[in-house]
Amino acid sequence: MNPLRGLLLATVAVSFTASTAGAQEPESDTAASGATLEVDVANVAESVDDSDAKPVPETGNGGAPRPAESDDRAPATGEPQLGEPAIVDEAEETPEEKLQRYFALYKDAMDNEAYQEADVLAKQVVELTIGLFGVDSLDSARALTNLGIAQHQNGDYEAAIANYEAAIDIIERVEDRLNGNLVNPLKGLGAAELASGRPDLAAETFERAVHVTHVNEGPHNLDQVEVLESLAETYLAGGNFDEVEKITEIIFGLEARGIPLDSLEILPVLEKQANWQHRLQLFEKERYTWRKIIDIIEDKAGDDDLRLIAPLTGLGKSYLYVGDVDAAFHHPSSITSGEVYLKRAVRISEDNPAATWEMQEDTLLSLGDFYILSGQPSRARKVYRDVWDLLSADEQRLARRHDHLEAPVVLQEIHPPRYVGIDGEVRTALPGDDYEQGQLVYDYSVSTRGYTTDITLVKAEPGAFVDMQRTVERELRSLIYRPRLANGEAVDTQHLTYTHTFFYRQSDLADATAQGVVAPVSD
Repeated sequence: MNPLRGLLLATVAVSFTASTAGAQEPESDTAASGATLEVDVANVAESVDDSDAKPVPETGNGGAPRPAESDDRAPATGEPQLGEPAIVDEAEETPEEKLQRYFALYKDAMDNEAYQEADVLAKQVVELTIGLFGVDSLDSARALTNLGIAQHQNGDYEAAIANYEAAIDIIERVEDRLNGNLVNPLKGLGAAELASGRPDLAAETFERAVHVTHVNEGPHNLDQVEVLESLAETYLAGGNFDEVEKITEIIFGLEARGIPLDSLEILPVLEKQANWQHRLQLFEKERYTWRKIIDIIEDKAGDDDLRLIAPLTGLGKSYLYVGDVDAAFHHPSSITSGEVYLKRAVRISEDNPAATWEMQEDTLLSLGDFYILSGQPSRARKVYRDVWDLLSADEQRLARRHDHLEAPVVLQEIHPPRYVGIDGEVRTALPGDDYEQGQLVYDYSVSTRGYTTDITLVKAEPGAFVDMQRTVERELRSLIYRPRLANGEAVDTQHLTYTHTFFYRQSDLADATAQGVVAPVSD
C-alpha cells in the first residue's frame, strides 16, 4: 500500500483518488491551519473515531458495519439534533468546537440512519480533523475509518475500502504493522470486502485482525471474538463449513473459559453455539446443545421457567431438519418431535404469570411457522388466527400485527450463487480484480400456503448467463414465507420483487455470448 499523498479539501464534498501505484495526484489546497495537507484516498471524510468502535458484519444481512463512537473530544451534552442545527457564530467558534459540532451532527445522522447526510458531514469533519491533527495522526486514521462506515452503509463499498485502507496505512506509518489501533479499520475493511463480493480478500483481512489482537492482547483475549465471528461469516459465505466449525469451536472455548459448564452463566455461550450448529447444518449436534441448555435450566430453575422458551423453540425448529437442508421437510417422526417441544414453549408462555403478551406471540408464531415449513398450512392458519386476535387486543399491539402478520415474512431463506461462469461453473471467489457486477430481478407472488408462485424474470443485466438465471429461479421456488393475513385470514400476495446481484468476468460474458445465448427481457 502506498503512502498517502495529495489531498484535495473542499467545503462540502471531497473527491480523492484511491491509493494505487501510479495514481495521479489530485490537486491540493490549504486547510484551515494554513498547511498543505496530503492524502491519497477515495472520498475521504469523517471525524474522530474511537478505537473501541466495532465495524463488523451483522449476522445474515451482508455485513454493514456499525457506527463508530466518538472519543473524549466529542461533547457529551449540547449536541445539535439532526435537522435542527444549532445557531452558532462560526466567527467566534474555535476549530476544536467546530469539529465537535460537526462530529455530533455526523453521529446523530448515523443514529437516525441518514447515511447520505452522514457522508457529507463526514467530509466536513475530516477537513477539520486533518487541519487540527495533521494527516499522520491516529485522529486522521479514525476519521477515515468513520467515513468508511458511512460509505459502507450507503453501499459505496469501493470508497469504503479505500478509506479503510488509508486508515490502515496511516496507523502502520505512525505506529507499526501490529498496532492495536489497526483492528477497527481491519474489521471495517473485511466487512466491506465481504459485502462487495470478495470473501477471499475478507478472510485474509479478518485473519490479520485476529493476529493483531493476539499480539496485543494474547491468544485468549475476548476482544477477538467479534473478529472471529466476522471471519466465520466470511467462510460461511464461501461455503467452507469445515473452517467455520473450527472457528466457532474456538469462539466457544474463549467465551466458556472459566465458566462452569453446568451453570446458568454458560447459557448464552451454549445458545450461540447451537445457533452456529444450526447454520452449519449440524442438526444432531444442535439438538444435543439445546437439550443441554434445557437440562441446566430445569435443574437450576424448574420446569416452567421462562428461560426454557428459547431453547425449547430452537430444539423444536431443529426437527424440521433430519440431515442436509434438501432433506428438511415431511419426515413424520421429526415433525411430531418438533411439535411437542414448540407446544411446550407455548404452554409456558401462557401459564407462567410472569410471561408477557410478546412472549405468547413469539411462541405461537414459532409454532405456526413450524406448521408452514412442515407442509401443514391448515394448522398454521389456526395458530395465526390466534396470534391475530392476540395482537388486535389494543392499540399498543397493532404495530406488531402489521409487521408480523399483515405482510409476508420470509421463513426459509435462499442463498443463490454470487459468482458465475459458463457451463454451470460456480466459483467461491474470483481471481484478481477484473470482475463486474450483474443483476437479476424477478417478480413473484406468495400463496396462502407460503409458497412462491408466478415467478417471472423482468430484468437481466447482462442477459447471457442463462445458467445463473435458472439457478436463481430454482432457488426462488424454495423460498418459503409466513403468508400475509387480512382480517385474520391468509391471503395471496402479488408482485413481490427479488433482486440478485452476482459477479462475473468479461471473459465469461464473451464465452457465454459466443455460445449464441439469447438475452432475456431486460428493462
